[in-house]
Amino acid sequence: MESVIKWQTGVPKETGEYLVTTLDGIVDYDVVYINSKGNMPFGNFDNVLAWCKLSDIEPYKKATK
Repeated sequence: MESVIKWQTGVPKETGEYLVTTLDGIVDYDVVYINSKGNMPFGNFDNVLAWCKLSDIEPYKKATK
């Protein structure tokens, strides 16, 4: 089974767990929280190039014959 990650850019619209790609070429996990000003910064990185919400990635499913 093939899984495709649909990377997005800009600022996520909701709090959640994200797979991120940084400007340095690192792929990692991060969490986005809404702060009191309505901004949604990434918790661990300030150089996020693209992101994908973890819940948007379909889990692996074993192929049936």
